[in-house]
Amino acid sequence: MPPKKLTRQTAATVLQAKTAAPALETDRLFGLTGALPRLIEADVAAIRTDPNQPRTVFDETALASLAASIERHGLQQPVLVQETVEKGVYRLVAGERRLRAHQMLGRPTIAAIITKGKAEEIALIENVQRVDLDAIDLARGLTQLIDSHGYAQAEVAAVLGCSEAEVSKRLKVLDLPVDILREYRENPDAVSRSALVELAFVGDEGEVRRLWQSARTGGLTVQSVRAARASKAPGSVEPMRVLGRSINRIEKELKAIDAVSTAMQKEHRELLRDLRMRIDDLLGE
Repeated sequence: MPPKKLTRQTAATVLQAKTAAPALETDRLFGLTGALPRLIEADVAAIRTDPNQPRTVFDETALASLAASIERHGLQQPVLVQETVEKGVYRLVAGERRLRAHQMLGRPTIAAIITKGKAEEIALIENVQRVDLDAIDLARGLTQLIDSHGYAQAEVAAVLGCSEAEVSKRLKVLDLPVDILREYRENPDAVSRSALVELAFVGDEGEVRRLWQSARTGGLTVQSVRAARASKAPGSVEPMRVLGRSINRIEKELKAIDAVSTAMQKEHRELLRDLRMRIDDLLGE
């Protein structure tokens, strides 16, 4: 059975369980383990944000949309906090967008889960699992998990629910020139995360910059980058892979046709003759 994909909730719960205190008498009375985090209603003004949190870009339009959703449907997922030495004051671990949305709405309190796990680690996991995280914040978050928290790429892959190869691809964007990364941060919606990853695998810096210019007109896509890479390297792996897959597919289809050849009609023969001519043209015969 493949490993279960971690979600924000399971990530927090796993780390919480590692450092959980023994069950209280009331927990034992009701058959609880004591490892479950506590849900509270915290004063918004008493929550201190973390200046080192993985997310560094907050889109105001998206925040307004989130605030409208919370106003209509309520908060669907509490923020994560940790207690501080000052009674009633908490440090935000994860959920800054939700906290900011409550501030926009002028709400005095917010539902929060008190966690005793490793705050930075939980915050990183919670953030890298978000689908709206831009490519650079994602890559930097993954790098922090590996460098600062000792995660192997296989463990990072489990957190994201993807392959180790995909983790390597996501990390590759940090190899792009600094000025391109800066321009991307200024308008991340202009280029998809996948297109930026593809761009990072273009070997020639001059070609990288030429392709990046097309981003200004919305022309930088995964397909356009792959096409440029293929045209610059006619002997590269990608064209050979396409040829191999296609020829194998044709061979399989020919075997299927041969198995039912007795039912072949005139129109079928004409189509096959046409295909033979096209194959002869490809072969130069």
